[in-house]
Amino acid sequence: MLGRPIEHNQSEATEKAKERSPWLGMDLVFRAPSTAQIAWAPLGEEHRLVLELCQDIAGDKTLAWFEDSVAENRWGSGGKHREPIRDGLIAAVFRHYESRAVDSKPLLQDHAVVSIRVRRPDAKGTWGNLSADSMLEHIVAAGTLYTLYFMEEVSARLVRVWEPREVRPGRRPVMEIAGIDQRLISWQSNRRQQIADALSVLTADYQERQGHPPGEWAVYALGRQSAGRTRPPKRKAPRSLSDLRTTRRASAIRAFGACTVHRLAQRARAAAAAVARCCRPSFASSAETGSLRGPGACRTAASDRTTHPRTGILMPIRGRLSRVPASRPTWGGR
Repeated sequence: MLGRPIEHNQSEATEKAKERSPWLGMDLVFRAPSTAQIAWAPLGEEHRLVLELCQDIAGDKTLAWFEDSVAENRWGSGGKHREPIRDGLIAAVFRHYESRAVDSKPLLQDHAVVSIRVRRPDAKGTWGNLSADSMLEHIVAAGTLYTLYFMEEVSARLVRVWEPREVRPGRRPVMEIAGIDQRLISWQSNRRQQIADALSVLTADYQERQGHPPGEWAVYALGRQSAGRTRPPKRKAPRSLSDLRTTRRASAIRAFGACTVHRLAQRARAAAAAVARCCRPSFASSAETGSLRGPGACRTAASDRTTHPRTGILMPIRGRLSRVPASRPTWGGR
């Protein structure tokens, strides 16, 4: 997130390119998977509170990972000197529970606005600047880690299992709660469809201009363009969360029937029970994990990522390994 004081904008110093766009902070967004959004909106108050607790824990753990493993002070010409920070990050976290969609959907999404100012690990505890590029290099890893933390909390507290869902052919699938009706996912993600429609047009234009399909970074840039072009304006009169959830529940019942909506939790529990019946928990050793599942996950994740840092490879690998539980089928009662 770029920003500067208003009085600085009116200063003659802003004519200098280096002073025109100083970093004041960055906005980290933690958004729950689509099926968690579906369960959070129309189900009862107990489900809502548990899912919000899972969201809080996953976001806090991800920020703690940033503090312990990523965040650095920078100083010197071009930020050539780096050192770990002291006393953690300064962040303000708030929940943005209303989407920009025309039908004003409830949204389980948190914003963590992180200050660029951090303490240096010297004896005086002086203040310095956070290395923004170090944070940005690990955004992909942080997103995967947040999703894994959220999955772990939901699985433990609500007894749910997760399954991969392909969003775009050839791209990594996303993880969703098993047992949720696929029609509800499409109904929930109409904003995603708007972006996908705009992205197909931009991708065709890019290929016509460049003579080849866009690479990973080009796809990311085109995705941001399509999201910006299709983003509706913010509403000036926000609605309460209870009103949004009531309206969303009624909309789902009209679209799919009361039985489908009221049995969401029951079907998710049944899917988890089906997995439990065919698999018994066991802890695979590191050797078993590497020989049975690791190489395939490594090859697949590496094919998805070419120029990302080391954690950009390791986090998708960890995500792929989580999709196959460390369990074995039960044969003959063994």
